[in-house]
Amino acid sequence: MVPAGAAGGEAAAGEWLLVSLCAALIGALAGVATTVALQAGRPRREQAALRRALAACGDWWWSTDAALRVVNAQDARRTVPGIDLLAMRGRPPWVLDPAAARPGAPPELAEALGRHLPFHDVELAMPSAAQPDRVLRLSGAPLFSAGGQFAGYAGVASLLADAAPAGASGTSMQSRIRQLEAERATQAKRNDLAVRELESFAHSVSHDLRAPLRVIDGFAQIVLEDYGGQLDALGREHLKRIVAAGTRMNSMIDTLLSMSRMTARELHCERVDLSQAAHQLVEDLRSQDPGRNVECLIGAGLAADGDPTLLRLVLQNLLGNAFKFSSRAQAARIEFGRQADADHAFYVRDNGAGFDMRFADRLFGVFQRLHSQSEFPGTGVGLATVQRIVRHHNGRIWAESESGKGATFYFTLWENGQGASK
Repeated sequence: MVPAGAAGGEAAAGEWLLVSLCAALIGALAGVATTVALQAGRPRREQAALRRALAACGDWWWSTDAALRVVNAQDARRTVPGIDLLAMRGRPPWVLDPAAARPGAPPELAEALGRHLPFHDVELAMPSAAQPDRVLRLSGAPLFSAGGQFAGYAGVASLLADAAPAGASGTSMQSRIRQLEAERATQAKRNDLAVRELESFAHSVSHDLRAPLRVIDGFAQIVLEDYGGQLDALGREHLKRIVAAGTRMNSMIDTLLSMSRMTARELHCERVDLSQAAHQLVEDLRSQDPGRNVECLIGAGLAADGDPTLLRLVLQNLLGNAFKFSSRAQAARIEFGRQADADHAFYVRDNGAGFDMRFADRLFGVFQRLHSQSEFPGTGVGLATVQRIVRHHNGRIWAESESGKGATFYFTLWENGQGASK
């Protein structure tokens, strides 16, 4: 799945909430129950209680893998004659008769399945020789792994004999989905317009700021060249500081515009090999300072779904900071890995200068610095950029540190399940 931009992500999150409420009684219950019931080691009485809850929801309950193949199907409310639940394993939950099955998902389910959304009481015509008006009613909710990767669906099914697909209820649900889609599209257009206006404003401000900076820099250079000999050393130093400040201001404007362009664009998601990207970035950093001996430990097989350019920028800033702030350590050590706890957060750790956690709230502000320019150079924009990118991927970032004992930066991706990482 390719998520939209940050604003589109917020709209999709709102849509997720509305549709999930519609499916809460059956779809969500089935998803939670199946996830819990399938975990080895759960007490049998807990599984029995969950099965009793599912028994009121449909004739049978089912779960699939990420390829939408049924891996488990069990009777719930009743045993349905003519339906072999064991034979359903390995095929989609809507296929009762493989000989009559059509390729692909039914149109009524295609949109929800394609976007990993829950669906509720979708009725599909499943005629057989004995029951020409047979209808299958399906409800399901998506499942995600602890790392946020789509893992399949779980839900319930009922077989309705001598009935046609419900025109009113089915149409109502589909109508509501279309309404939500229209609202999302309208909001996306508004957000796109706002982003374009903001970009236009940023470029306008940039132009208006650069004009007086060019004047200041130009006249300062003229004074230095034409009248420098008439000034004492202190006067020339003051002018040099003016020129340097103008240069820094130009750099800050360029950095802000670059950050705006990089983090406001629409995401182009694909599977990103973060371990490989980290190795490449470390080699680049080492080549820039070949005299340093830095021990680098990079975890193997680290990957995530996301925008490759933006995720590389995250690692570039975090690893670059780790190299910079460990430059005074006697035996510099940098790590990139992933935690095995509930957060499954990626992390970049160093044994460098660190910082006082009392000032941690300033870390991700634009142009906020916890060390002076003379100690460690920089613009103070890197971590702000990283935070925007991580939020753009529906994740979060935080840090732990102690002055003189290094720092660890953690970040997650797709915490609300709209993307995947593992």
